[in-house]
Amino acid sequence: MVFTIVVVLTIISLVGCVCIKKPVLKMGLGILVALGLMLAGLIGSFTYTTKYRVHSVDSSISQDGKYELLFQQIGDPDWPFGNTHARLVLKDESGTISKYSFYVRNDGASVHSDSWQVTWKEDRVEAVIRGEEQKDEQYILYFDGKTDSN
Repeated sequence: MVFTIVVVLTIISLVGCVCIKKPVLKMGLGILVALGLMLAGLIGSFTYTTKYRVHSVDSSISQDGKYELLFQQIGDPDWPFGNTHARLVLKDESGTISKYSFYVRNDGASVHSDSWQVTWKEDRVEAVIRGEEQKDEQYILYFDGKTDSN
């Protein structure tokens, strides 16, 4: 919301800067445009980092080397002491087979390589996710693209 307001004010200032003929007002609006662009960049960067950035936590490769399971954290944990957004991504040599997004109730902490345990089966991979404030949860990703959880 704040980002949208800053962008709108910056655009209005930019239009005013182009339309106004007085040099003092034009310079003032130009400075306002520059500050608005910097603030929009800062807010956008912060929002991306805390909500959308994908951080690879760990990976596991099947015994035959055909498949790889990635454990990723999305953004930062919700503040304060909230859920951690994460996902599992199953890949083969041709690309992504499936993705499974979920939350980890981990007392506001990030997930780490000790937060999961992987078991490779003949037709699927099973990942058990641990969190400080939850029971262990099992997620199953099949090699044909189907997903399941227990």
